[in-house]
This record gives sequence, structure tokens and C-alpha cells, in this order.
Amino acid sequence: MPDYQIKLIQTLVLFIIFVGISRVVKRLVKRTSGNYDFSNHREQITLKTTNLINFGILILLIAGIWGLQGAEVITYMTSVLTVIGVAFFAQWSLLSNITSGLILFFSHPLKIGDTIEVVDKDIPLVGEVENISFYFLYIKDENGKVFTIPNSIAMQKTLVIKESKEQDTEITDQPEVGASSGEATP
Repeated sequence: MPDYQIKLIQTLVLFIIFVGISRVVKRLVKRTSGNYDFSNHREQITLKTTNLINFGILILLIAGIWGLQGAEVITYMTSVLTVIGVAFFAQWSLLSNITSGLILFFSHPLKIGDTIEVVDKDIPLVGEVENISFYFLYIKDENGKVFTIPNSIAMQKTLVIKESKEQDTEITDQPEVGASSGEATP
């Protein structure tokens, strides 16, 4: 079998694996979005971002199949890992805000519609979360002013969720306090 046919088969197998992984990620994002009652807009942004990352990895792997040498693949992978490192750790980076937005989506109990307090000694802020985009967290205060906080800064600040969209249910099976001994509470 000629070399190009083997490379073609490897590319097709890789593409099929990519499609499978994309479907699994899509189901995971939809399940997470449903469990935490996130908006469709937020779900779509997350899907686009994860698909872009997966597609970049697919391109690198296909380039490796079709002729990049081991040292070149390591160079490209190192470059990709450097970009990911900058995304996670660079405070003012655009990639950091996108990554922080994904972390807020998957790991933070914050939801659109929640009333929060940003604990900051210089500029304290209390308001309702209006939106979480790729780059910013939008908070509307009691006067109707909308403030934006970069996602990377929101990850660094302490956020107190004062009122959540989901109301906690009270336990009503407990006896009333203050009833005198021997008397039944009506």
C-alpha cells in the first residue's frame, strides 16, 4: 500500500475521532448548561470555543501525519502549550479573559440574574449579573448603571452571591420555637 494511502486512512480515522469528541463535548456542555440553568448564548459561546480548540489540535495532528518531523511537532505543541499557559496565567490577556469565562461557566456557581457583591476595598459593587461574555462580566447596580469587570479579574476577586435565581426551600416540619412546655402549638 502506498504511503499516501496510509496517510489518507490515518487522516480519515483522526477526523472520525474528532467528530466523536465534538459530539461528546457538545453533550457535556448542554448537560452542564441544563443543570445550572445557563442561557443559550452562554452555551453557544462555550461550544464555539471548545470546537475551536479541538479543531486546532486536529490541524496539528493532521500536519504531523502529512509530514512534520518529530522536532517540528514538538515545537508546535510547545507553542500551543505556551499560548494555553498565557491564557491561564496572564492577567490582562484576552486569552485569559476567554479562559476565565469558560471557568466561570463550568466551575462557578454564579448565574445570570444572581445578585452579587464584589468584595473590593477600593470599589465595592453590589448588583445583578446581566451577562457573562467572552471577555466581561456585566453587573447592573441598584441605580441601573451597568458595570463591566474583565473575566480574569472576576476570577481573582471574592464574589458573594447574595440572591440566587434558584430559591432555597424552607424546611417546615420543625416545631415552632417559643411554645411553652406542655402546650401544643396551633
